[in-house]
Amino acid sequence: MKNRTLLFGEGLFETFRVYKGRRLAFVEDHLDRMAEGCRFFAFPFSRSEAADALRFALDEIPHDTESRLRLSLICHGEHGVEKTEFRTSWEPLKEANFQQGTGVKLGMAPIQRYSGSPLVRFKTTSYLENIFVFTWARAQGFFDALFTNERGEITEGSITNVFFLSKGHILTPPQEAGLLPGVTRKQIIDVSGTLGFTTRESIITTADLKQFDGAFVTNSVIELLPVCTVGNIDYGIPEMIETLREGYRKQAGGRWA
Repeated sequence: MKNRTLLFGEGLFETFRVYKGRRLAFVEDHLDRMAEGCRFFAFPFSRSEAADALRFALDEIPHDTESRLRLSLICHGEHGVEKTEFRTSWEPLKEANFQQGTGVKLGMAPIQRYSGSPLVRFKTTSYLENIFVFTWARAQGFFDALFTNERGEITEGSITNVFFLSKGHILTPPQEAGLLPGVTRKQIIDVSGTLGFTTRESIITTADLKQFDGAFVTNSVIELLPVCTVGNIDYGIPEMIETLREGYRKQAGGRWA
């Protein structure tokens, strides 16, 4: 039976940050997203098998080690996806406090993406586009690079979602622009409200970048990192970014698995 993930890129994955004590946060949100992807692409999915795979993987990770854990849904079949299996891999986390104080630099991706593609809405193993831009960004000295869509709207980074700050308000590109609905993105939107901040989805173009007071990027492993530069535009690091990070950490601490 063909490994369709290897041959055609048919498959899904989720990436978790493993905290000390073999703890995971927001597991249900990650599995919800994988289940939604399976429904869309008509892949067989077993939530209980996915959870079991995570538990088995956690048993292999040293108790005092923070790490990056990947859960992959591998597809098999001759003329279509007939069955799936879960595989896991992990590695120690080396960038746990990466540039929290000074912020990271972002570039603008050298390619655009189509907002209507289903590949931007799910974490699929058809990931070459993201890898290309990520590799390009690191070669240029950036932490990540931001995509724009066919309308010139900023969407997300190759490995991150992005937020911008304007006069105490938090703005982030809308899902309709063509981006992954990140688990951490969702939590930041939720926690910002509990902290008294206003967050809204808003169309953002490169012409808007000069008007912002700050920015930050998110994903499940880095959590939240301040941004000091986008292209040739410099940002300060407002205190509210650290307040949001602390709020996220408290939210995650109440959702350990």
